Amino acid sequence: MANVSVKKILSVLGDVRASASGSVQVCLVGRGEALARLAADLSAGAADARDGVSDAVDALEPADFPAEPGMAGRWRVVAFIWDQSIGAGDVLPAVGAVRAAGGHAIAVLPWAAGTAREPYARWAREIGIERGDVTWDGRPGGRASAAVARIVAALGDDALSLAQILPAVRQQVVDGLIESTARQNGVIGALVFMRGADMPAMTLNQVRMVLGIAAAHGEDLGFDRALEILSVVGAGFGLRAAGREAQHVAPGPKWAVKGVIGYAGTMALGKAAEAYFEAGAPLTPERIRKISGTFGRLGKGFAT
Repeated sequence: MANVSVKKILSVLGDVRASASGSVQVCLVGRGEALARLAADLSAGAADARDGVSDAVDALEPADFPAEPGMAGRWRVVAFIWDQSIGAGDVLPAVGAVRAAGGHAIAVLPWAAGTAREPYARWAREIGIERGDVTWDGRPGGRASAAVARIVAALGDDALSLAQILPAVRQQVVDGLIESTARQNGVIGALVFMRGADMPAMTLNQVRMVLGIAAAHGEDLGFDRALEILSVVGAGFGLRAAGREAQHVAPGPKWAVKGVIGYAGTMALGKAAEAYFEAGAPLTPERIRKISGTFGRLGKGFAT
């Protein structure tokens, strides 16, 4: 596998399994419609949802949130949702408890434009949450909840565990994993000048990505199953071969072409792996040929 040792692949497998094996819950603190809507957004499609809310999502009013760090530490991320009936003093102790426990506190404010934002932004400042941890939710025409995306970002690697339970989070996690891996491989392709030297690093990144996508879909990552899953990565070798052919006909600096190949090839492989797990069926040779053909046409496009 592109000079990548089994030992390195097993190390990546261990890392992904560790990230996916934890038990993670998210807490929402608020009141009324905004609280109910975000709880429903996070829980959408969850198999364990009862009355529309998953067991992985706790929705509490400010008075019910524990002010003791030892108890607040059960949640890695706590989202404080603005409501006109909630004063800063109602949630300040809770924000302090979350931070004392090493958790992440974010503020979820209603979408507003221009100066209309100021009252909401002031509330976030008064409860001690800075701009970087503030999300404006409910933007008209938005395709997905901004709060869901912000919670995923705050969870970091722990989001992989939550993605197994919450499909709403899963899509955000998988999209982010594919995009970040594609960017990394684009940089590797552009900066590694020795012929073939980029392959092991790019392949390991792709192995990690595919296993991460598998874990997000609740796949068992035992050794045998992981080997079966990694057969999906084989699609990537056809893509890279097409990309290397494109380098010989593309005008301009080859490092730029390699960077584009690294990015686009990894994106294509990630999307193929995502489709594989969503369908719950093997990635067929015919589908691999279609992906390779698509990428081959992309490579030829560099010459036009």
